[in-house]
Amino acid sequence: MPRIPGTDQGGPSDALRSAIERTFEATATSAAETGARAKDLLDEVVRRGHEARDDATRRIEGARDDATRRIEGARDDAARRLEDAREASARRIETELRALSDRLEKLESAVRGSGKGKP
Repeated sequence: MPRIPGTDQGGPSDALRSAIERTFEATATSAAETGARAKDLLDEVVRRGHEARDDATRRIEGARDDATRRIEGARDDAARRLEDAREASARRIETELRALSDRLEKLESAVRGSGKGKP
């Protein structure tokens, strides 16, 4: 019967046992390496997830700040236009009151002038 390498002490069953043990050892090492690679990949996914979250947070904060500035600018612009409209209305009312006052004064003068000549 031919001899199987690495089987100096026993028969075919010892050789088979030895081959199986070597296969398990090789597989265990490969599985450990695969596990380490999987852990590294998971760590990378987590790191990129954190970066994406941080980037999204920065973008959201920037958009919020921009929206706040725009709203404040629109509010200030509306307040200025409202104040301008109030001032224009006040000037128009003053002009109309002056005109009414002048007309009233003319009417009163005309009434006084027409009443002086009568007994």
